Amino acid sequence: PATPEPRQDRSAAGVALNFSHVGVGISGQNILHDICLDIPAGQHVALVGTSGAGKSSLIALLLGTYTPSTGSLDADGAPLLGQTLGALRRDTAWVDPQVQLWNRPLDENIGYGNPQSDADALDDTQQAAELSALIERFGETLTPLGESGRLVSGGEGQRVRFARALARPGIRLALLDEPFRGLERNQRHRLLETARATWQAATLLFVSHDIAETLTFDRVLVVDGGRIVEDGAPMELMAGRTRFRALLAAEEEARTAFRGAVDWRHWRMTNGRLSETDRETIAASPGRS
Repeated sequence: PATPEPRQDRSAAGVALNFSHVGVGISGQNILHDICLDIPAGQHVALVGTSGAGKSSLIALLLGTYTPSTGSLDADGAPLLGQTLGALRRDTAWVDPQVQLWNRPLDENIGYGNPQSDADALDDTQQAAELSALIERFGETLTPLGESGRLVSGGEGQRVRFARALARPGIRLALLDEPFRGLERNQRHRLLETARATWQAATLLFVSHDIAETLTFDRVLVVDGGRIVEDGAPMELMAGRTRFRALLAAEEEARTAFRGAVDWRHWRMTNGRLSETDRETIAASPGRS
């Protein structure tokens, strides 16, 4: 289809999604089972669960990477196929470690797929994605980032991917699958706040193992074995003996044990330099991990 006129707003009205008894089978194995889910336009939803539970597979359905083997998936009341899928892709921001980085300078990596971006918008996007240190090392328009971004760290690459998504105008659907992997906890929190403010009106799905970060979301889905086993507001899920509450408790227990364990040595990497952090400093900075 012809490319529509570019929108000037950063976050357009969200898309309503309906999963009706959706199942996905790959190579004879079912990876999603009987997903029944209504997500109103503009709702921000967090997906949590153990590794391999099916969270990313659910996101892949919305990207068109997978199609339902059973059931149906609709966007704004129309099957998410063909032109509907193509139109939604143009209005989708996707941040995932799998998003490709190119052996091109920083500005070209951010502008990839965003031909309407200008210099002022690029500066704003770089600031929002906290890329100042990367600009100092590479410049905006000089040094390529390496094949598949191999000259940048994992966390830096994630911020470049995030900046590319932020540069897209008129976003109706934001899909954030472990978007800030490799970053320290405080920075992950800041960038998530930036994402939610930028795409405030869009429908947003956030996949994360940072359970505490989901407490401010409208809704949390707990996924296990390819099924949605819990669905509700985080404070509602906290009220009972739920898997969500158990995941949150396990996360805090692990963090507390890590900070206080006598058998651990704590090392910190800063600008390519490795140093050991004393136990008193770790104890005074409980938010860093």
